[in-house]
Amino acid sequence: MAPRFLTEKQEDRLPGGSATPLVLPPRPSQASQLRTDGFTLLEILVVLVLIGVLTSLISLSSVPDPRRAIAEEAQRLGLLLTMASEESRVRQQPISWEGDLHGYRFVTETGGERQLMNDDDLLHERSWQQPLTLLTITQDGQVAQTLLSPEAPPLRIPIAREWVQSRWKIEIADGNADVTVVFDENGIGHVASAPQQ
Repeated sequence: MAPRFLTEKQEDRLPGGSATPLVLPPRPSQASQLRTDGFTLLEILVVLVLIGVLTSLISLSSVPDPRRAIAEEAQRLGLLLTMASEESRVRQQPISWEGDLHGYRFVTETGGERQLMNDDDLLHERSWQQPLTLLTITQDGQVAQTLLSPEAPPLRIPIAREWVQSRWKIEIADGNADVTVVFDENGIGHVASAPQQ
């Protein structure tokens, strides 16, 4: 017979007018109480696997890709050379770019004297993020200069002040990737080739 609870019906009252005593539902056994209070081994293993997968994804995404680094360096170089071309037009002063396997710089000549543009916020001397293994300048489709040795003198190219100029490109490589920056007739540079896998 199911336990009876306190009700207002006449037939539920005990003789003498008192109500039936309150009966509580049966208590669960100790074994079933342990299962509802904790985690199963399977649940703990699933959580550990998820933590491991997320940790590996985070660690892989935080490691810098060296091929991506040289592509960003080439993009920066293209923007700086474009800006140097515009600066040369505004100042009406010749500006040259010099580059070697360790870094590059922008140079002006005033009164026959060569001066680095280190006082300029953007056109100051810079180092490559990683030393290069190859630096090539191509003008009008023909290789004009190539630099393979760190001891060799830097390559030098004058930045044209004319509004329309010949096409040229700079190829840089660091052993991980090879990237080319192409300059159009207006002196605007953009990265032409993506890093090689």
